[in-house]
Amino acid sequence: MSARVEVHEANSREEQRAFLRLPWRLYRADPHWVPPLLSTIARTLDTERNPFFEHAEVRLYLAWRDGRPVGRIAAIVDGLHNDTHHEKTGFWGFFETERDPDVARALLDRAADDLRKRGMAEMRGPMSPSINGECGLLIEGFDDSPYVLMPYNPPYYAEFVEQAGLQRLKDFYAYFIDPGQLTPDLATRQRLEHLAQAIRKRHPELLVRPLDMRHFEAEVVTLGKLFNEARRDNWGFVPASDAELRLMARDMKPIVDPQIALLAEVAGETVGCAFALPDVGPILKKMNGRLFPFGWLHLLWGKRSIRRVRIIGYGALPAYRHMGVTARLMAELMHNTQQRGYNAAELGWVCETNAASVGTIEHAVHPRLYKRYRVYTKLL
Repeated sequence: MSARVEVHEANSREEQRAFLRLPWRLYRADPHWVPPLLSTIARTLDTERNPFFEHAEVRLYLAWRDGRPVGRIAAIVDGLHNDTHHEKTGFWGFFETERDPDVARALLDRAADDLRKRGMAEMRGPMSPSINGECGLLIEGFDDSPYVLMPYNPPYYAEFVEQAGLQRLKDFYAYFIDPGQLTPDLATRQRLEHLAQAIRKRHPELLVRPLDMRHFEAEVVTLGKLFNEARRDNWGFVPASDAELRLMARDMKPIVDPQIALLAEVAGETVGCAFALPDVGPILKKMNGRLFPFGWLHLLWGKRSIRRVRIIGYGALPAYRHMGVTARLMAELMHNTQQRGYNAAELGWVCETNAASVGTIEHAVHPRLYKRYRVYTKLL
């Protein structure tokens, strides 16, 4: 008979270190897992350094059995989410567990109890730490490593979560664009190029340019504000603050390729954007969570060999959508991706209920829906 599972809040420095390091043991035999940078995860959970905590509170829990950690979870209350949506919703995230449903249930029950005591009426997740971070549990598409900033987990997590009494709330899609779809002679690409050319003639005032690395932080804040406005009606939307955007900028700067981060402007005003990142997953595997002493060398030299990109998103201000801003940006992005030597792309994630985005993606490039993520809910 196995020992009893106990779940305790991770308060001490040693417990928090165990919280951070647990995935390295759980995934050591999984060839698809990509180790995150420990320093980045530590900063994400640092109440002093992450401006997310200006409007949120996160409590970390570890599950223990026989004196060793066997699972982890975070219980999250985001005041900005609840103010934005007039809800009393808490979240769970950073979820990991050994292959044991009892551990998963104990963790999820503890998170539910925590959130209930803090006045929450519903629990959703996983969100790590919010919809602006890693979102959803992977439920389809386990035969490939995740692209940059996308979640990954074993197939049995969904079964354990559902056994613990949580129910499906929303699914999110990730699409795969293969090398053939990036070549200029494909009919789909030609249609997109013809459309973009017509937009250029009809709206010569619409300019598209790459990200200006000389003013990188300010540019990312501009992009973030545009995404805030363009996605305001999306499910679960919570605006990212300027401080949060600047933190994102510092994390992304070492890997950004400005030719696949595009801004659309009219008379000097940013009215749309399309943002993609090189997929640094293979480099992160070599770094194994550490930038020092030699991880930065892997990053410096490995960037030259990256052939995959993740298209994080695109958008246009509502008042300018009639100008075909999105189609123009997509055409430019596809062209630059191919010109820069990238031969595969992931476009995601997109919420299943976002019919406009799903329709635009599927019509523009006919990608393959190859991964699906799920957010769960439970009434408290």
